Amino acid sequence: MGIVDFLAAVHRTVLVVDVSAFGDRRRTNLHQLAVRRGLYGVLERAFGKAGIPWAERDHEDRGDGVLVILPPTVAKSTLVEALPIQLVTALRDYNAGRPSEESIRLRLALHAGEIHYDDHGVVGRAVNHTFRLLDAPAFTLAHARSGGLLSMITSAWFFDEVVWQSVSAARDTYSRIRVTAKETDAIAWIRLVDGKPVSQDEPPPKVRSSAPHQLPPSTRQFVGRDAELAQLTALLTQQESGSGSVIVTIDGTAGIGKTALALEWAHRVRDRFPDGELHVNLRGFDEQDPLDSSQVLDSFLQTLGVHPQSIPARHDAKSALYRSMLSERRMLLVLDNARSSDHVRPLLPASPICLAVVTSRNRLDSLLVREGAHRIALDVLSDAAALALIAERIDHARLEGDPGSTAELVRRCAHLPLALSVASARAANQPALSLRGLLKELHDERRRLDALDLGEPDLNLRAVFSWSYSVLSPEAARLFRLLGIHPGADIGLSACRSLSDDAPIALRELTSAHLVSEYRPGRFRLHDLLRAYAAELAATDPERPAAAARLVDHYLITALHAERYLLPHRYGRDKIVGELPLDEAALVDADEAMDWFTDEHPTLLALVGFAACYGLNSHAWRLGWACTTFLRRTGRWSERAAVQRAALDAAVRGRDRLGEATSRRNLATAIARVGEIDEAVTLLGEAMELHEELGDEVGMFKSHLACMRVLGARGGHFEALRHAELAWSLVRDHPDRLAHADALTAMADQLSALRRDGEARPLCTQAFELYTSIGHLEGQANALLILGDIERALDRPVQAVEHYRHSYALDRKLGDRYWGAIAAERLADVYPDDADRVGALREALATYQEIRHPAAERVEARLATLMTSSDVTRAPEGGTPTC
Repeated sequence: MGIVDFLAAVHRTVLVVDVSAFGDRRRTNLHQLAVRRGLYGVLERAFGKAGIPWAERDHEDRGDGVLVILPPTVAKSTLVEALPIQLVTALRDYNAGRPSEESIRLRLALHAGEIHYDDHGVVGRAVNHTFRLLDAPAFTLAHARSGGLLSMITSAWFFDEVVWQSVSAARDTYSRIRVTAKETDAIAWIRLVDGKPVSQDEPPPKVRSSAPHQLPPSTRQFVGRDAELAQLTALLTQQESGSGSVIVTIDGTAGIGKTALALEWAHRVRDRFPDGELHVNLRGFDEQDPLDSSQVLDSFLQTLGVHPQSIPARHDAKSALYRSMLSERRMLLVLDNARSSDHVRPLLPASPICLAVVTSRNRLDSLLVREGAHRIALDVLSDAAALALIAERIDHARLEGDPGSTAELVRRCAHLPLALSVASARAANQPALSLRGLLKELHDERRRLDALDLGEPDLNLRAVFSWSYSVLSPEAARLFRLLGIHPGADIGLSACRSLSDDAPIALRELTSAHLVSEYRPGRFRLHDLLRAYAAELAATDPERPAAAARLVDHYLITALHAERYLLPHRYGRDKIVGELPLDEAALVDADEAMDWFTDEHPTLLALVGFAACYGLNSHAWRLGWACTTFLRRTGRWSERAAVQRAALDAAVRGRDRLGEATSRRNLATAIARVGEIDEAVTLLGEAMELHEELGDEVGMFKSHLACMRVLGARGGHFEALRHAELAWSLVRDHPDRLAHADALTAMADQLSALRRDGEARPLCTQAFELYTSIGHLEGQANALLILGDIERALDRPVQAVEHYRHSYALDRKLGDRYWGAIAAERLADVYPDDADRVGALREALATYQEIRHPAAERVEARLATLMTSSDVTRAPEGGTPTC
């Protein structure tokens, strides 16, 4: 394009109008379109009513306003006499009945001077000056306070030459102000056409430099956080009602979306801060060094109009001057990425009309205590919000075509906004990369963080996490690394102590830094991506093998200790435990033991394989043994089988024959419960041979009892009875009452199954008495169940009910859900009343369904038949069988 030939300068009247709060986030695109249409309609109507032909003017659209150039034929006096009233009338008519998102309030500026036309519009100092007047902070503030639909500002020339010379321009309603902004330093006059003028007891707006608007753009893909946005707005509303200054801290782990939330909310409410917004990235966690607050004060003071030579040298003097400059300004401060409370404290306002939002990866507890700050702690996104974030970047058809992969992508990204954004951007930028292909990369823990890297430091999860890790104390950093070897999803304080003697202090630092979360007292976890980062760090830590051994030791000792509380009397325990120091564990009773197993059993199952990987094979199979009672009582059949298979693998790998024999027997018992009888029989034969080779009578005894249970479950009661009798022959001459009771119970059980109840009853009664004498509740419950079966077979239903109820009560006390369900089902067999039968069956059904046992189907069918055939009109919903 050639050089533009400017036309000769011409004198014109310049009028600019601007819609207040056009960018309010409550206005959607459709609302803004309605406002723009309304604005032009209002202008055309008002100009026409004022006698100014709209067709004779030139105008340029400015998005949320209009620049109007009027020819000399339009009398300037009309612009201050008739036009203001017509504009107010047109605005009232337009706003009537419209939603607030489409309503219009206007600021109007008037000036006149020489301008030039070119191919693109108009230029000239007169145009620039008019816009400076329109944006003058004092005018903006006065308009905001007035509550009116129209406020005007005129240049000094226009006031002197037009307004002052008119008898009907309401010249007495104008107020004189000084406008200082950029190259402008001038007098102007403002009129609040239909609004409330500044009262006598309210000081007029101060003359000051143009209001700063430093907020960076907010992200287009912002989703969720409705509760946090509402909380922030509520705090602002509370402040506006006169409750004083407000400081809000937003904290959370790296990549959680703290900055995005702060900026999104700041943009939504910026119009409620007429003196502008200040923003700084303090770089508390960044690849660069943190910004010193003294540097930030220098920048803020200059922004607020202080000449560089007038800024004090001392830090405290700078901070005092800064607070003085804010004292009568209503400003929003966004202080992003602070390292600590002390890092940000010099930048906090003391003014009751300012509001500061501080973001940090650390909890800024000192600000809560000393400055009374309000804390907002961010967690990861909900499923719905995470899916919405992905949908902002990835084509909907692509997501809907593979909904399973979409949901899995959310899980693999740990619901972390930054990870979701990076993964979504990769998918969007690489159409050939399927969601399944991306998931494959994220599934491999060694490649997961590589897959979440877009090549820039702030879009690289590994780099972002490293900025938090690099500022930790040595002990906190050490514990964080070592947590990377822990195989479970969460960890207790005592296990952390096995990794570090300074665990309590280090955990406080890690939780404050949001690298670890304490999701309930004494229980800690890392989200999957942080755990992958910690595992990377641990991989090169020379302490890793020793730490792994300490961790396994801790869990094994505690598990054996807890198991002893659950089953105080267990024949042959000493042979398994060996010389491990069980007194080191900190559990005090059976309830604590049950709670510990409930918390830790997923970790314990993983630890069996983990211990074997570190060559701790003896620990591995013993861990499997220690979990058996808990897994059996809580009906975790598949977990029980899985852990015993892992224990057996470890024992074989370590050539531990006792461990192999014990694990084969335990595995056989576990899989027999889910119907894998043939494999169970094979395993028991192998276990029996190993115990015989070892000369292990205790192992032989237990294997015979296991054979009795497995063969009895298959219906081979004659052969099962033979194994029970062989078990009895091994312990008959021993003084151990528990072994006697176990063998007697086994024989009674099979005799009863063979309808030899007369023989079974005294044996089972003797076993029950032995169990009672040593306080073995589990043995008592089992013997009572068999006695109930015997009494039922002998047609003594009253006695059967008594035994079943007693057995059920003991199982409830022990927390043995499976055998409690068996007892409830047996009660349903002997109750004479249909309502009691229904209640017992519902109790059994609820337990079977909860532990996912196949017996649920059988009981459900039985319950349906009973409900259909009986006269029961209102049976109790579940509950405990009547005791």
